[in-house]
Amino acid sequence: MKDYHCCATCIHFGIEKTEEGINTKCTRLGYDTNPKYKFNCWVPKERVRRAMEKSFHKKNVEE
Repeated sequence: MKDYHCCATCIHFGIEKTEEGINTKCTRLGYDTNPKYKFNCWVPKERVRRAMEKSFHKKNVEE
């Protein structure tokens, strides 16, 4: 199964545009982050949740 768990797929992932460039941040914790980072507080976005369910069901049908 594809690994969906990363900051970019979390509901708390935010992007902030500044004069210096783009800053990615965890809006829940207030820390700068990277889209590829993984933390235990991860809550998937709705579209990611649906993709995970679809992938899970497809895998179970194939078995």
